[in-house]
Amino acid sequence: MSTPKIAVQGLCKSFDGERVLDGVDLSIPDGGSLVLLGESGSGKTLTLKCIMGLVKPDSGAIRIDGQDTVNLSGRDRDQLLGRCGMLFQQSALFDSLPVWRNVAFRELERKELSPEAAHAMAVKCLSSVGLGPRVADLLPSELSGGMQKRVGIARAIASQPEIILLDEPTAGLDPIMSNVIAGLIVTNVRELGATALSITSDINTAIKIADQIVLLHEGKVAWTGPPDEIANTGNDVVERFIHKWKIEQAAA
Repeated sequence: MSTPKIAVQGLCKSFDGERVLDGVDLSIPDGGSLVLLGESGSGKTLTLKCIMGLVKPDSGAIRIDGQDTVNLSGRDRDQLLGRCGMLFQQSALFDSLPVWRNVAFRELERKELSPEAAHAMAVKCLSSVGLGPRVADLLPSELSGGMQKRVGIARAIASQPEIILLDEPTAGLDPIMSNVIAGLIVTNVRELGATALSITSDINTAIKIADQIVLLHEGKVAWTGPPDEIANTGNDVVERFIHKWKIEQAAA
């Protein structure tokens, strides 16, 4: 079997004596799309932070292309993150910078592109998420929530990363815009041939963008499988999660 792009084994992390991650395992093949699904507090965000190197686990292994990354630091850690694109939950755009500078922020900071080339690159990336060239010169405050998410996707793909990490990519959006954003994620990840790891509490988003779903519950993997099987798992934890999610959706 080929080496997974991302492999996590026995990931554990505690804070103040409380176990938050309790032996999390997951594996994503090169070009695959895995979604960590779960309620708030289930451990999915912490798992993502451990993979990114923002939090060091107490035990367990994290490997990218077979290389252990838990103990990377300095330039090695920077090189790893340089292979990744990130979509943050609230888009995390710089309010004082025009959209094109947000999209090309990494390339401009590293002086990899001239401002003219960076602007052209940003316009191309914006086009890939359905935004016209005039948007490039607007400020983030002039954009709707859905447009800000699109800009966030454009920035995540700008460096043509091997790995794309998505933190609650449809949070705060209505169902129609959530479907649009999910579709853009699928299209752009596939065009790049990138490996995607997403976290969400929204079942519809997970089903749309995932090849594989991992449901976390109280820091443990409660279920893993393809998205078309999640509605008929016979797993009590999964069924309770779906039932609660449907109630929340009806009340929204």
